[in-house]
Amino acid sequence: GRGYSKSFIPSLCRSQNNLGRSMMRSLLLATCLAAASAFVPPSAVPVGGAQSAVTMQQRPKVTQKAKPLSPGSNYPSTKNIQKQASGFGSFLQRFQKTEGKSKYGMPIFLPNGNINPKYLAAERAEMAANQKLNMKAEAAKTKKMKAKGTFFLDDYIRKKVGNVGSNKEYYQSGR
Repeated sequence: GRGYSKSFIPSLCRSQNNLGRSMMRSLLLATCLAAASAFVPPSAVPVGGAQSAVTMQQRPKVTQKAKPLSPGSNYPSTKNIQKQASGFGSFLQRFQKTEGKSKYGMPIFLPNGNINPKYLAAERAEMAANQKLNMKAEAAKTKKMKAKGTFFLDDYIRKKVGNVGSNKEYYQSGR
């Protein structure tokens, strides 16, 4: 070894323990002081009915067409949470019980336990109709945006930044 005496090593460990304990005590004291100062009651608030000093906030009026997460409103839900305002969205099947007739007017399961093929065909037909509606809604939205001049990126840049660089005719001219 290094020639340390047997009595030196335990005393070194004891001094490190004492140092660790004193650091822990000071850290605990600082934490307690910080916590105590955080819970001081405010002395500026008047006691009693002094209405003029403390103004009571009125709740905001929430209308039917309140924007999502505006003050006082809750996030509005819709009939189908997977549909956007434009009508575009995923097919979400309505909850149905397995007994009795389905929403298509036929049982979901046959008496032998297999799924009714007519039910599956009706479900596929509804999905296809929903997809056509989605495509029609998206085409209408695109057409409206093109008419307004907000569909293409260069329209947005022209409106927000101004005329930047060369336009489409310049690049197609071949100069």
